[in-house]
Amino acid sequence: MPIYSFPHHKDLNYKIEKHDRRYFLHLDFDAFFAQVEQRDNPKLRGKPVSVGGNGGIKGIVMTCSYEARALGVKTGMSVFEAKQICPELISLPCYGPKYEAILLNITEAFIKLVPEDCIEQYSIDECFLELTPVVKDYFDAIRFALKIKKLVKRMENLTVSVGLSFNKSYAKLATKFRKPDGLSVIREENRPDIYTLPAVKLWGVGNMIEKRLAMLGIFTIGDLANCNFHAVHKEFGINGVILRKIARGEDTSTIATGKQKRIEKSFNHHHTLTEPIYKNEDATDEIRRIGEYMCRKMRYKNLAGKHLFLTLRFDDLGFISEDIKLFSPTNDERDIFEAAMHLYKRFPEPEPFHKVRMFGMTIFDLHPVTGYNLDLFRKQPILPYKELDYLKEKYGENIIRVGLTRL
Repeated sequence: MPIYSFPHHKDLNYKIEKHDRRYFLHLDFDAFFAQVEQRDNPKLRGKPVSVGGNGGIKGIVMTCSYEARALGVKTGMSVFEAKQICPELISLPCYGPKYEAILLNITEAFIKLVPEDCIEQYSIDECFLELTPVVKDYFDAIRFALKIKKLVKRMENLTVSVGLSFNKSYAKLATKFRKPDGLSVIREENRPDIYTLPAVKLWGVGNMIEKRLAMLGIFTIGDLANCNFHAVHKEFGINGVILRKIARGEDTSTIATGKQKRIEKSFNHHHTLTEPIYKNEDATDEIRRIGEYMCRKMRYKNLAGKHLFLTLRFDDLGFISEDIKLFSPTNDERDIFEAAMHLYKRFPEPEPFHKVRMFGMTIFDLHPVTGYNLDLFRKQPILPYKELDYLKEKYGENIIRVGLTRL
């Protein structure tokens, strides 16, 4: 299923109108990025916080705390506009690797509770779980949902809002009813209540589609559920058919199975710095940090890469990039760091008047591996990377570092 989209028509089972005795959870981590930053810095708790941009007035609000939302700040607005509305807003840069490490840690715990093919990551702060194999009724499913909430709180000290229903779309709708840290249930018999809600509450209906629906006289979920099939098909095509089925509680899509999951072709990470740099030691530290993150992602997927691409963007917006083919596939941080530094030394040396604003790394030509140390015949010491990854995911990036010689 495409990420950030409502169900594709190929995901629906047109042979049935609705799922029979199936239970789906939708989990939405409350103001995820902002909540993580408030958790890690007690001084930010209870204050309006946004994540996005460069920590100043530039950039976009990717998410904001509930304190900021109460003062009028919204996701998607510019940081400049947000600070006009809320002058006391604390704007922080986004640190993707930290958030993703938290998510990977939580997902690993979910796999111990439900089969892996019952977990679907929808976005970095949302996921679906199908509970059908592990629960027998709604009461059992509610107990399981509470167990999930307690697990996330115990592991990461974060809150998550949960929606439970007989299909994915209604589960996602239920999540919105009680935020933050809520649990809501939509059963089959609750449809009359759901039909009174505005159509924009439905998965896949944004502001533009809401306006187009209004032109057809459709304002509520009930209006959409009972509207003329041919009218919405003419206006929206196959997407109109899907929206109508979702409104009627006839979403028959299922969790994406392992066979449907995207096969990784490459890994990449780009980091824009709050302040540009030009000193070699600062550039070395940044390349090392990105390389460690990339290697941990490869090891998590049991993959190794043979081709590395390094990109730099300067403060005048100019780009420079180089690539190198490695001797053999690797997910060893020392190999990636050495190759990346070899590329970096080919670039013109940054100057105080020509600083580097962004570092990017892409690793492709990926190969599956069964272990973490791939070459047993080199003199280089073998490191317990799996154990090191676990420590980093649990205690943070800087809890332990592999010693590297600065080139």
